[in-house]
Amino acid sequence: MIPRMRGRKTVSHSLLGVFALSFLTALGGTAPVQAQTTPSVAFETELPRTLVFIAEEGEGQVATGDFTEFFRSAGFPLVDPALAHTAAQRDLVQRALEGDEGAATELGRDFGAQLLVIGRADWGARPDPVQQAAMTATSEVSVRALRLDRGEVIATAQADGRRLEATEQAARTAAIRDATGEILQGTSFVGQLMNDWAEREWDDTSYWRPDPGSIPAEVNEAQTRTASGLAILRADVQPSEQGTTRGLGVVERGDRSSDVFNPVRLEGVVVGSAETVEVDGQEAMLEPLDPDEAVRLGVDPETARRFWAELSLPMSQDTVRVVAADGSGSTVETVAAPRVNERWAVVIGVSDYQDPEIPDLDYAAVDAEAIYDFLTSEAAGSFDPDNILLLTNENATGSAMREALFVFLQQAAWDDLVMIYFAGHGAPDPSRPDNLYLLPYDADLSSMAATGFPMWDVKTALRRQIAAERVIVIADACHSAGAQEGEGWGMDGDNPIAGSFSELFTPSRRLTLTAADTNEFSFEDARWDGHGVFTHYLLQGLRGEADLNRDGIVTFTEIFDYVNQRVSEATGGQQNPQRAGLGDIPMAVVLDEVGSIRR
Repeated sequence: MIPRMRGRKTVSHSLLGVFALSFLTALGGTAPVQAQTTPSVAFETELPRTLVFIAEEGEGQVATGDFTEFFRSAGFPLVDPALAHTAAQRDLVQRALEGDEGAATELGRDFGAQLLVIGRADWGARPDPVQQAAMTATSEVSVRALRLDRGEVIATAQADGRRLEATEQAARTAAIRDATGEILQGTSFVGQLMNDWAEREWDDTSYWRPDPGSIPAEVNEAQTRTASGLAILRADVQPSEQGTTRGLGVVERGDRSSDVFNPVRLEGVVVGSAETVEVDGQEAMLEPLDPDEAVRLGVDPETARRFWAELSLPMSQDTVRVVAADGSGSTVETVAAPRVNERWAVVIGVSDYQDPEIPDLDYAAVDAEAIYDFLTSEAAGSFDPDNILLLTNENATGSAMREALFVFLQQAAWDDLVMIYFAGHGAPDPSRPDNLYLLPYDADLSSMAATGFPMWDVKTALRRQIAAERVIVIADACHSAGAQEGEGWGMDGDNPIAGSFSELFTPSRRLTLTAADTNEFSFEDARWDGHGVFTHYLLQGLRGEADLNRDGIVTFTEIFDYVNQRVSEATGGQQNPQRAGLGDIPMAVVLDEVGSIRR
């Protein structure tokens, strides 16, 4: 078995036709010069992910198309504007178009853009007074570019157009195209935004919204000792000895009239001046926070403490109120949901790739189908088939994956559980190795930025579109069996995709499990029952082998410990699964020989 490695090659970005000339002209601030040549330009800085959103009455979307084609030709990675048009909230869009920069910033960030070009294309048409059979159209296109880490406008432009054509549609299109061409060719609009992008360093911290329920989300306002903040690290229903239910989040919730109580353990962090913490009216234990843990959580150990409580939760109650109080009587509170409400999943597996330059895999799609089958079983709490989306091979296109993460999983509420599983290739862009991609079925190695599924988009969906506090991401990417060495898959000994998954979340009950470490690759072979070695042991563990304390429950931590040990042993230490995230989440219950929950 030869690991699939990713080679690196350097290419320059070419600006096509008149767009190339206008881009160079804009950078130089001089008037455009018409020419038939197509110059080649190598950019010294990585170009921003760009979303073009120009409101235009009618179905043509001429201005959006012209701007999008310009940026595409210039090598900018583009955010799919169709997705933004269908999923963005209407009031946010309207406010952004009316000049609300805060709304525009939120709009762009919600879809993973670093640069938002937003504006309007207004037009009107009437019969020409001289040539009665023709139509005269006039247009006005106004745009502004926002840099979305800072929420600032960095370039503006406005231009008019006028055309006489045989039909209204032709006249409108030509007039708008004249105006957009003037902005792109005859103004410094592009030069302004590119100069700003090159001169000011990107600020990741201000761009990304903390994960729902994470430490930063809950305690950002409580770092000054004058206020308190609460964040939940763990809220799990424990095994019950009462016979009718295990009471786990992975098991369907009980009858509201039931007199069954489930034991719950709740753990969290309080920051600030709080002297007491109550959980469901019961005083919690307060303990010093270990300095190393405080660093991982991103809080000051001098002002942060851990709290925990154990209580009995009746089946008629789904949430627990947590209240922190200081000496003056000031309080802050949050709500925890020990039981999972609904379960959602997106399961993706790609074995067969459209691009012949991408080596096919033997078992990635089979792995995904097996995970789907498990999630719809009683052991996993029987995910509702309407709440789980399976995408394999030709159905796992880039657009389908984006729709799944940005739209389908938007339905999950804060007290739901979301699971995302991916099996297939992952790779850096050969021309820009720092840009990492999962490879959908229709990925094209020669055009990775346009056809790959960026890890940036995975992060955006998790941070901006998915509200659930409990999220588990499992990635069996960078498979390795049977690969042939060749350009784009050279033996460079690095697997950056695995490391990128570990950086998806801020400290929260959002967890990742990856098949291999950053300098390793994931193996697949017939000896593991026709699965990748990672998914083979993942399934065995979920079916009960990972229940290390024999309590009938398989948790995320138990799965990791089991899979890490078994995969390492099976591959002679060449592949070592990794985890990231805080806390724990129950994932399965153990069934007996007849398919009932083992008690």
